[in-house]
Amino acid sequence: MLIAMRHRLLRNIGYPLHRVAFLTAISVGCLLLGMGCLTGCSPSSGGHDQSLTPAPTQASGATAANNAALFVDEAAPAGLKFKHDLGNTGHFYFSETLPAGCAFVDYNNDSYPDIFLVQSGPSGPLATVKQRPFCALYRNNKNGTFTDVTAGSGLDKDLGYTFGVAVADYDNDGYDDLFITAYGGNHLFHNLHGSGRFEDVTARLGLAQPHGSGFATSAAWGDYDNDGRLDLYVCYYAEWNHAVDKHCGSPGHPDYCLPTLYRAVTHQLFHNTPSGFVDVSEKAGISRKTGRGLAVSFLDYDNDNRQDIFVACDITPNLLWHNNGDGTFTESAVQAGCAYGEAGKAMAGMGIAIADYDHSGQESLYVSNFSEQQNILFKNNGTGIFEDVTAAARMATMHLKFLSFGNEFFDYDADGWSDLIMNNGHVEVQPEDRKAGVPLQQRKQLLHNEGNGTFHEITDSAMLGGLSVPVVGRGLAVGDYDNDGRVDVLAVAQNAPAQLLHNRVRNNNHWVSFKTVGVKSNRNGVGARFEIKVGPTRRVASVRAGSSYLSTSDRRVYFGLGPANKVDEVILHWPSGTHDVLKNVPADAFYTVTEGRGITDKKVVSKANSF
Repeated sequence: MLIAMRHRLLRNIGYPLHRVAFLTAISVGCLLLGMGCLTGCSPSSGGHDQSLTPAPTQASGATAANNAALFVDEAAPAGLKFKHDLGNTGHFYFSETLPAGCAFVDYNNDSYPDIFLVQSGPSGPLATVKQRPFCALYRNNKNGTFTDVTAGSGLDKDLGYTFGVAVADYDNDGYDDLFITAYGGNHLFHNLHGSGRFEDVTARLGLAQPHGSGFATSAAWGDYDNDGRLDLYVCYYAEWNHAVDKHCGSPGHPDYCLPTLYRAVTHQLFHNTPSGFVDVSEKAGISRKTGRGLAVSFLDYDNDNRQDIFVACDITPNLLWHNNGDGTFTESAVQAGCAYGEAGKAMAGMGIAIADYDHSGQESLYVSNFSEQQNILFKNNGTGIFEDVTAAARMATMHLKFLSFGNEFFDYDADGWSDLIMNNGHVEVQPEDRKAGVPLQQRKQLLHNEGNGTFHEITDSAMLGGLSVPVVGRGLAVGDYDNDGRVDVLAVAQNAPAQLLHNRVRNNNHWVSFKTVGVKSNRNGVGARFEIKVGPTRRVASVRAGSSYLSTSDRRVYFGLGPANKVDEVILHWPSGTHDVLKNVPADAFYTVTEGRGITDKKVVSKANSF
């Protein structure tokens, strides 16, 4: 039994099969000899001469029983004292079902991701709210801890009932800015040169005009016309305000209403010009379709070097805006095969994850969904068509008792294959409104990519560690906050503390990470596409600014390499049409690649301190 458990643990954290078999054989021998060496048969790690010292691991309070945890919640020891306040008052306002999001943002350009956390409540009519807790900005201290720097930042004010955040450098000054969605009006905060202060430029730049009677949810940045300036897509959910809020549930047992009671609305596309943002929704064709939009991401699904836009919608068909290259878009989700879920039904689309999960050279889509329904894996077949391969990927049933919001692909064990994580939590608070066995508070789900087109869910609570804590989960972002070469997870839940889930995986796998700096292209390099060759395999990944649900992940592009200690070739396709080619790139390092100049900065992490 113990040997079988050890075999499973080693396989799940990324050990190659031949090494698992070898270690298992040693363990058997140890047992037969009565030496009890099950915990002493793993290989040691080597190191590099040149190193960037990563943040020291903070005490986590982990006991011997959970030392094997893949992820440990370090929020408290790291100084993250944020707790989300939904502001629910017992009226069950419809807007309360959706918040909130989060983001990794390196606002001061020190190469250590900082953290922004979205606050919401109170949820009542805006005119009745006398005091509201603020969103929070935490500076990364580069030693595994964070400092709350919200006070005096300009973010320390009432922003309305806030939902999500999208991060990008909209004005190409080298510093990332924040776009925050909220009931009561959205906000664009300009980063004042990394000083820790932000200026609200919403009205001055043309983003303050209300859009109907609804509210915005997710937003994402992308350069749809490749002019070197990032444009902005904003999702809207439904025609709702406090005056039209309906009462649902049963007598004595109120609950939140179904979205179908509120009409879906159109979304907004803003073109970034030298004099500000211009609403081009009508001109571009975005206003021709409605949808209860919950998540959005830019992607070039047909590889024509033009950024398309995918929107996950709630009980309306998903939207896929194909970029026509002339400033207009054609909605193509039905033709492309990603409008509906199983049996041709509209999904309760919550979140979006995008990756070349199967090394096909194409980025595929994963859309999270409601409980008792499948989350859907849409495989990009390279011809502009997506195929529902959920069942073939062995994902058809693993989600049925969960309701997923934020989700991302990330290679948590650096074995070279993109894994999946989901932040789960229900919206119906009354037990009688939910299917049997589906709780309100839910653990996260971690799906290991088996490298053969299928995924295996890790369910052992000791291995999941901090992922196993039940919460009403919403936003989620991934990023390497301590620069140790392992991708971590930031997650938020309603009326609960934020979680900073530190990746504790230990193995001999290698990795590489890239930050892009555009010159002709937008400064962030959003939309740039990496194509890497490692041995006989090729795979791709793109730089994006907005995905998951209401959240923004670390923009640096990360590749797990498995046993390979270098990348044989990197071809970087920039939005401007230029290319950079890199050869024999050593592993276990962070690289900055500047358009037209190649690698302009390199920071090596000691492998002894990494994996």
